[in-house]
Amino acid sequence: MSRYEPWPARPGAYVLLLRLGRGQWIKFARGRGAWFPAGWYAYAGQARGPGGLRARLGRHWHGPQRRHWHIDHLRAYAQPVGWLYTLDPSPAQPWECRWSQYLAARRDAFIPAPGFGASDCRTGCRAHLIAFPFTTPLEGLIFHLCGLTPRAVAALAPYATRGSSRHSATAQD
Repeated sequence: MSRYEPWPARPGAYVLLLRLGRGQWIKFARGRGAWFPAGWYAYAGQARGPGGLRARLGRHWHGPQRRHWHIDHLRAYAQPVGWLYTLDPSPAQPWECRWSQYLAARRDAFIPAPGFGASDCRTGCRAHLIAFPFTTPLEGLIFHLCGLTPRAVAALAPYATRGSSRHSATAQD
């Protein structure tokens, strides 16, 4: 049985949106852990290896068999609710850093675990995982990220928002 995976098998950068229904203490790196409050989470990353975005977002969306990256540990408790990606070449500052820094600067954002997902970051990001309370509208996050990103493709799962008829968006140059 094949899985539906709408992502291209090409290199790119992405944001994975997750929902953590209740707060949870999560260990994620060599015994290091943090308290992750209930809410929305945006994880920014890149997919440069074999299978590109299809392999990486497919792993995150369907859940990993083994925990390897920081996000795998959170993904064991949180459900994916949306994604955004671009195949556009990274500008001087990588897309995942631009997105993380933009999201972290929002008034409603917080970083539950400094350094999460950014252990190899070279641009000074505090983390590549940014959290938001459930009062933050996901459509707004996607809309603003698409506005920052040429040729972005994004989607929200129908169950991610209440009363929303808009579940996907594409930004044009």
